[in-house]
Amino acid sequence: MITSFQYIYKDENSLKQFIQENDLHLFPSLLIQAFVGQSSIHFITSLQKEVNDLLPHSTLIGCSSTDQIFEGRLISGIVICFTAFEKTEVNSFLLDESNPDRRDVEQFYNELIRFDTKVVMLFVSHLKMDLSEILEGITPRNDEFKIVGGVCADDPEVRPSYVFTNDRISCDGFAAVSLNNSDLHVHTYALEHWQEVGPAFEITKAGGNIIYEINHKKPLQLLERYLGKAFVKELPDSSIEFPFLVQQGSEKTAVYVMNILTGGAIEVSRELNEGDKVSFGFVNVQDLLQSTTKQLNKLKRRPVESHFVYNCVARKRYIRDFTNQELSKLNTIAAVNGFFSYGEFGYDSNKKPKLLAHSLTYLGISEGVREPLIDFKTDFHLTPEANAMMSLTNLINTASTDIKELTQNIEVSEEYYRSLFDNNTDFVYSTDLKGRFTSLNPSFIKTFGYSEKELIGKNALNYIMQQDQQRVRRHFYRAMDGREQYYDLPIATKDGRINHFQIKNIPITVNGQCVGIFGIGKDVTQQRQSEKKITQLAYYDGDTDLPNKQKFRDIIDEHIHRAKKKKRELAVLFMDIDRFKIINDTLGHRAGDLIIKELAQRLGETLPRGAYLGRFSGDKFTVLLSKNVNEESITTLTDAILKAIRAPFFYKGKEFYMTVSIGVGIYPRDGEKTSEVLRNADAALNQAKSRGGNNTVYFSRDMNEETLRKVEMEAQLRKAIVKNELYIVYQPIIEVPNESLIGCEALLRWQHEETGLISPAEFIPLAEEIGLIQEVGKWVLIGACKQLKEWQDERLGDFYVSVNVSAIQFQHPAFLSDVKEALRVSGLPPEYLCLELTETIMLNDASYSIQVMEALSELGVRLAIDDFGTGYSSLSYLKLLPLDILKIDRSFVRNMNDHSPDVAIVQSVSMMGRGLKLKVVAEGVETPRQLELLKQLGCDYAQGFLIEKPMASCMMYDFLRKHKVLALQEH
Repeated sequence: MITSFQYIYKDENSLKQFIQENDLHLFPSLLIQAFVGQSSIHFITSLQKEVNDLLPHSTLIGCSSTDQIFEGRLISGIVICFTAFEKTEVNSFLLDESNPDRRDVEQFYNELIRFDTKVVMLFVSHLKMDLSEILEGITPRNDEFKIVGGVCADDPEVRPSYVFTNDRISCDGFAAVSLNNSDLHVHTYALEHWQEVGPAFEITKAGGNIIYEINHKKPLQLLERYLGKAFVKELPDSSIEFPFLVQQGSEKTAVYVMNILTGGAIEVSRELNEGDKVSFGFVNVQDLLQSTTKQLNKLKRRPVESHFVYNCVARKRYIRDFTNQELSKLNTIAAVNGFFSYGEFGYDSNKKPKLLAHSLTYLGISEGVREPLIDFKTDFHLTPEANAMMSLTNLINTASTDIKELTQNIEVSEEYYRSLFDNNTDFVYSTDLKGRFTSLNPSFIKTFGYSEKELIGKNALNYIMQQDQQRVRRHFYRAMDGREQYYDLPIATKDGRINHFQIKNIPITVNGQCVGIFGIGKDVTQQRQSEKKITQLAYYDGDTDLPNKQKFRDIIDEHIHRAKKKKRELAVLFMDIDRFKIINDTLGHRAGDLIIKELAQRLGETLPRGAYLGRFSGDKFTVLLSKNVNEESITTLTDAILKAIRAPFFYKGKEFYMTVSIGVGIYPRDGEKTSEVLRNADAALNQAKSRGGNNTVYFSRDMNEETLRKVEMEAQLRKAIVKNELYIVYQPIIEVPNESLIGCEALLRWQHEETGLISPAEFIPLAEEIGLIQEVGKWVLIGACKQLKEWQDERLGDFYVSVNVSAIQFQHPAFLSDVKEALRVSGLPPEYLCLELTETIMLNDASYSIQVMEALSELGVRLAIDDFGTGYSSLSYLKLLPLDILKIDRSFVRNMNDHSPDVAIVQSVSMMGRGLKLKVVAEGVETPRQLELLKQLGCDYAQGFLIEKPMASCMMYDFLRKHKVLALQEH
């Protein structure tokens, strides 16, 4: 059984009292719909908290709204509807993305829709969202699946609107809930009845959602002429009542005017193309009344326990009385929930979901069977205004019928002007208004090889390639309107040869009426081939066939023009192969050209959809990203490019290794013109190369300031040791099973006298870059060994000290000597020193790295691989290396919980460690639950904030003394 409760929000105490009075907290499955009017985001956030605190197990979905439905009537207050289920599970989902791609659809589908999902309720933040991917991508898992809901606002720039769930809010996305119960009874319908009014028009210039010309005139002029200036003044609201109708298959679809643009162009609610036919439409009230009565009579026999209604705002404007009666009658059957929207979800004749308008979308649900309503009445009493609309409908229908009959009685006489027809060296033909050949000249027959008998009466489109038919049809219709048409067209002869022709279409008029079309064609095959070759040489690279510098600039110009209209971001990647000059100098330019071709192929294979690759010059390549532009996706791509280029190249049986530097510029953040974005991406590339290459750098406007800061920091870092600004902190490491101290990690810190604490992530790379890392690393190594020896002499514990070693420090010829000196000066036994190495030490001269590690192992020093699992280490290397410890990176531990995939990763590393006889350390342990999981997974050691934060030596001393006292008390 389904039970519904409706409440007009006043304050938190009132809401709490309503919940307690109706025992809402006792229901196992509770759906809450909140229609909050024009409330601010601060109110919505507060409401989310109230609902989560009072009903923590409920599922919340809500949205901004114009008017809300309460007990079968319209109200302006905030309405909260509670729907309690006995057997139905409710799930929610929110996507904060106005242009969802296929991955978004898959996530929506996998998280929300199950085999027993009967209904998805969808609330959309505004009418400008691209919902085509979502609606087209939904694949029902049962025959009774339905999607219902509505759009909160027409234009987000005029009126921001929000959709939300329990814990998320979006002003540019959608929220959804699914009702999941195989036995749930579902009944839906959508009422949308359009009536064409006035003449049909042709869109003669358009781009995306912008219409520049209709019938070769400014759209604003057409709107003012047919609908009046008052209509234009009230846009976009008035367009809900009189939208454009466009033919989509067998159905007419409503398209709304969203905005009047500069110059008389208009922005509409969906993409239209040149050649599309449109007309004005309004709702046929008579058909609407009949459909509503029919649907309500059906409900007398339906087991409906609760209604959900998503009603168009236009219906309450011009048939408000009818709308009120409609809601009232539904409420006599069962409780009605819903709001008034700017677009509703229904189904077309092919049972595909689509966005409707001027409609009511209805959903009735029940978990049980109810008795029929014997005395239910469905009569409606229309206001004079609604009756006037019905009269107008009849008048328009009758007038249209009369005009059609008149048109059918017109006799068209054909008089063909045949001068220069038979003797023209160009081919000439004529067709009737349906595109069927009516005459051909001798040149046509000679050109294509068909006889006159084979072609007369046949449709000309049958002899044109399928991909060109729509384009030719548009030119044909334009010629019928009295305009000469010129276009190029490839056409196949009877024996299959394809030539290119320049076609001219001219209308044939008799007594001022178009009765057919003349076509004249000239063979331009040789001319087009020459033009294509010239274009290829001018705009494409000869080695790779990629767009060259000029062509790539044109591509960026075109996409910036589109992105500016749709307010989207673009990304430009500049890529330069590091030290490519060595290849040309040592192997010659022929080898260099071959490797450039392979580089282009590798780059092309890594690029996603919507990406364009060009060769800018020499060994410099460019990429334009036009879809899914965000730092995460760009970084994923650049990582893939870096990996692809690092793979060996082969030439004459030898391997060659290269890396690439990448600079990233983002439009419009890093420039609003092509030249600006390219210049800044190139600046970022230079920064990447200055850092040693094989990396990616994003452009930032303070790069010059950053360079100056690095120069100043370099000078200060050189003085930091002398000025005692560098110091070491220690973080304890414990044995997981008994939580006893087993070691500590020595970490370097820099306390600058003016700027304060400087992050190691900032100054360690600088030390590596300027050649100070060996000196600083040696200082840390000696200091840590001395400190541990002092603690040992005071008998504060039996544990090792762990010291981080960078790849550059490790590769230094004096590193092994530095380790020996640190042990000699401090007197620390070698088995108490552990060196933490990064996986990158194996990237450069692996044989040398293994040699040094074996020498350290023979010395008695422990060796650990730090941040295991995040770098490039090969498992085949692990069994060859003299390692003692694997340290699991904190990123796997931080998000670890009972059901996360990180558990499997930690468990796998622990098992591998035992198999290789290595100890495994988990970094970043912050919660007791994480520590408990590590015990269950068999992890050996752990460190993190749960145990202790890194401490200065004096605080570590106190920690050790306290730890020692506790250990003695336990014994």
